[in-house]
This record gives sequence, structure tokens and C-alpha cells, in this order.
Amino acid sequence: MNTTEKNPFDPIAKEYDQWFDDNKNTFHSELEALKYFLPTQGRGVEIGVGTGRFASELGISHGIEPSESMAILAKQRGIEVIISKAEKLPYENKSFDFAIMVAVDPFVEDIEKVYSEIARILKTGGRLIVGSLHRDGDVASKYMSMTDSEVYKSANFYTVAETIQQLTLTGFSDFKTCQTLFSISPTEVETPELGHGKGSFVAIKAVKTN
Repeated sequence: MNTTEKNPFDPIAKEYDQWFDDNKNTFHSELEALKYFLPTQGRGVEIGVGTGRFASELGISHGIEPSESMAILAKQRGIEVIISKAEKLPYENKSFDFAIMVAVDPFVEDIEKVYSEIARILKTGGRLIVGSLHRDGDVASKYMSMTDSEVYKSANFYTVAETIQQLTLTGFSDFKTCQTLFSISPTEVETPELGHGKGSFVAIKAVKTN
């Protein structure tokens, strides 16, 4: 899908954004998992910044987003957003110290191309944090059952092992994981645990090899 075609997230941008207010425990649990591996300094970018909820909370000022409606809301949160697909990032080589990508992998056309592009724009030793609703988790299972949804009917969820393999093939190493969302609707903000296998949301840390 190119950026001139209708993006399935465009009609639901405000509804999507409202979800974060309606599900604060889930959102902040995911934030805590991402923070576990987030660098304390450096220039960062969010790939698939959406409405800017994660970037604004994590102090990330740059992002790319293919949905114009989502990008408008992200810009209102102070994010410098470029309308672009993740498979062709509009940044120079080695221009960022770290990148995050949260729940975006099911929706891109070529996930290995995306990871290759992220590796290209990261400095040597730069860090990528992939926030994944992995395929074996209860949350992904719920979304995979939504076959009548324009957004989820063609989503392609991956296991943690598959994601690590994709990252390995595209120039990343030194993987570590932590997990959260031990229930689909947490009643409080959960403390993330190292590893994966119990939580529906996994933060995967990867380092650009060279």
C-alpha cells in the first residue's frame, strides 16, 4: 500500500486514540515494558508513530506514519512526523541512536525490509525496541479472530522466535526480552518481567551489529 491509497487506520484515528484513555492500565503496562530497554539519552525515532501516544510519553520527537489522520494527531502532540511507509524510511544512514516500533509488525507488507531499513538509519551499536503483541498471546488471538475488521482481517502476527529470526537476518543481535499483559484487561499497571512466554506483550531489544 502506498501513501496515496486509503489507509485502513484513517477512518478510525480518533477511535484508536481514544483507546489509550479507555485502557490506561494496558497502555501504561506496555510503556513500562518498553522503558525497560529504552536508552536514557540519544536521538530516537518511532516507526509507525500512530497518534503519538508512545512517542510523547517516552520523549521521542521523531516518527514516521503512513496514515495521514493518525499523523495529524501525533503532530498535535509535538512529534515531528513524516508521512511514509516503514519499508522506505525518509532518513539518512546512521542518523538515529535508537528506534522503537510498537505493534506495527502485523500491518507492514515486508517485515524484513522494514527491519533492514531500521538497521540502515541506526548508528552502529544503535538499539531497536520492538513492542510485539506476539502470535501466541491471548491479545493477538483476540485480534486474529476479528476477521470482519478492515484493520485486522489481513494482520500477520508473529511469534517472538520468528521476530528474533527476522531481526537476525537483517543485521541485529544481542537480543533480550521482557513481557507484560499477563491478563487481557489488567486491573492495574503491571510490572514487566524479563523473558517471554507468559505475557501477551513482549518488548524485544535488539542491537545493530555494524
